[in-house]
Amino acid sequence: MKMLEANRASWTLAILFIVASCHGLSSFAAGQSSDGDHWYQINLAGSHVGWQHSSESLEGDERVSTTDMAMSLRRGEMVIDVSVESEWKELLSGTPVSVKMVQDMSAMKTITRWSFLPDMIKSLETSGGPPVTRELPLPEKAWLTPYQGQQYFLRKLSEGEKEISFETMSPEIGPRVITITFTHVGDDVMDVMDQSMDVSIWNMVNDAMPQMVTKQWIDGEGLMVASEIDIGIGKMMMTLVDKATALKETDSAPEVFNSLLIEPDRSIRNPWKARRVIMKVRTKNGSPVELPSVGCQTIAGTGDGSATVMVDVQMPQPVLPDEQANPEFLGQSAMINPEDEVIIKLHEQSTASLPEEATTLDRADAMREFVFEFIEEKNLSTAFASASEVARTRMGDCSEHGVLLAALLRADGIPSRVVHGLVYVPGFGKKKQGAFGWHMWTQAQIDGNWVDVDATLPVRFSGGHITTGTSSLSRGAGSADMANMIPSINNFEIDVLRVDSE
Repeated sequence: MKMLEANRASWTLAILFIVASCHGLSSFAAGQSSDGDHWYQINLAGSHVGWQHSSESLEGDERVSTTDMAMSLRRGEMVIDVSVESEWKELLSGTPVSVKMVQDMSAMKTITRWSFLPDMIKSLETSGGPPVTRELPLPEKAWLTPYQGQQYFLRKLSEGEKEISFETMSPEIGPRVITITFTHVGDDVMDVMDQSMDVSIWNMVNDAMPQMVTKQWIDGEGLMVASEIDIGIGKMMMTLVDKATALKETDSAPEVFNSLLIEPDRSIRNPWKARRVIMKVRTKNGSPVELPSVGCQTIAGTGDGSATVMVDVQMPQPVLPDEQANPEFLGQSAMINPEDEVIIKLHEQSTASLPEEATTLDRADAMREFVFEFIEEKNLSTAFASASEVARTRMGDCSEHGVLLAALLRADGIPSRVVHGLVYVPGFGKKKQGAFGWHMWTQAQIDGNWVDVDATLPVRFSGGHITTGTSSLSRGAGSADMANMIPSINNFEIDVLRVDSE
């Protein structure tokens, strides 16, 4: 139960981080007024939870665009903090120079730097361990820097365009070109900073996170004066204010944690012994249920806003052809670094007692059991920390178990990735018959299949899991990969149809 409590807070933090990524994009895309310095107050479900500040300045022959955001949720003595600081530098001609982004998720800080060279992008990421440096090819597709994107939007707005699209890059998403699209949906009059102004209303979406639609209110000069996005746990609103108002102490958090729990129609007895579980997953709003057939999960049927999900721990799905040669599953990143000397030492410890004839599955089991015992303090204090940080602190919740196990598997030469979804925990919820909570675990490529391994459990895996997506975590903290879970939050209902136990 303690782990599920921590996971609820941790996934609240993850949701805030995903939203921070979207808001960072929106502030770059929508235009700036002449002074180029703007403060916004952030509200969640009507409560003040943070602020955003965007500005532009000139430094010699360079233009600097910055966006800083900080959010905090307080519930009793629990405090969940997220902050994102990003800085773009470009020449006055529009040529990109560099990017720096600092993502601080409670106690975990990731620093990303890009340097744009004539023939490559040099990337450096640090997250609780040694820096990871990569030399990346320049994008083949043309794209716009933040300032160029703002100017393009302003120009098309003045020409009366009702749909405006352009390509850009974002450190929140990773070093790839993404398309941002603004669609005009109406006009209104809005009171902003004691002034009544005419605004146009736009829906903004990017193709890296198409599930995240942000509504924006934009004045005649192209300045975003407000934005709103539904994140499942409540609507998040950002409104143009003065600096003093933005930086006011945040309110006590609204009750959002309970929306991260899903109580099924009946309990799963002895869930750690559940070999196969068949469930019906429904959406409250009737939208399609989009779940993958991957790992031990098979989607047996869909229709009318529901899907039949079978999770069989003895029948893992095969690795797809394009996944077999994907270097990301063995690669090095800030979140999962199998080349970190501390990770290598832990890998040696985890497999030291295995016989020479041990199978790949035996080795994966040994590493899972090692991680289960190694993380001593199972709490929120290092929520969404990297494997390198966990290896040094021995602290964390489900996400830390997931990334550390993935790193050990890769150090062993076993391709791996993390999985996000739901896990059933007994004795929880209002009816005390158990509840599904948001969770993270690991998958390993073993004998041509994706095998699920959950280092938070006393067993390798159980049928009481529902997978919503996977990520190699090759880019940042995987916010784009996790965005597909947002429409599911507070929207799923689960019926347990059948449980087969050992």
